[in-house]
Amino acid sequence: MNARKMILTMAAGTLAAAAPAFADPPRWAPAHGYRHNAERVVVVKRRPVVREVVVREPVVVRRTVIVERPVYVERPLYFERPVYYAAPPAPPAPVYAGPVSDRALGTLGGAIIGAAIGSQFGGGNGRTAATAIGAVVGGVIGSGL
Repeated sequence: MNARKMILTMAAGTLAAAAPAFADPPRWAPAHGYRHNAERVVVVKRRPVVREVVVREPVVVRRTVIVERPVYVERPLYFERPVYYAAPPAPPAPVYAGPVSDRALGTLGGAIIGAAIGSQFGGGNGRTAATAIGAVVGGVIGSGL
């Protein structure tokens, strides 16, 4: 029974809160409901318009008009013929120098190792000189001289 009373009370409260929504707006307020969309009678009074029409004879002036038009001259189209040049000479055949000698590899390897060892000594410009001297000495030793 308690639940029934509670439901009825809530329904009555909801209807009471919604009651102002069903009321008409006052006469002085702008209407947004059915009165706003009511048909309006508009009366238009038309007055006859009197226009003055003057008929005159047209004035004709004869003038000579010169119209310059473009002149088209047909010219023959000349196309230059393609020019063919002689084929470029073939590049020279590569010269086979033979196998790389062990002496060249030894010189290169010795220079690299000598430069690495020479860079460990000295400081600043002295290090640069030691690297260069180490590369030269390493190359000489690697070549087998």
